[in-house]
Amino acid sequence: MLYRLSDGTTIDTARECSFEERNFLQKMIIFQHMKMDPAQFRARWRTPDNPAWRGEQGLQNPTPALRILLDMEKRLRAGDN
Repeated sequence: MLYRLSDGTTIDTARECSFEERNFLQKMIIFQHMKMDPAQFRARWRTPDNPAWRGEQGLQNPTPALRILLDMEKRLRAGDN
């Protein structure tokens, strides 16, 4: 799957994300499509069982999967999904 971030950058999840990250992203895409409240969306992905979440320190240099999650959250806040 190719995911285009709001800034125009494209992330190829098949190459840049692990199987576990891709699986988690697919679940989150469903929540984004359902227009979940941004705070609830954030609470769903900022958990220890999320393979893309490595704590607050991961925000300094986010992985491709984390960049996608942050972009999804940004789009939900803007009402642009």
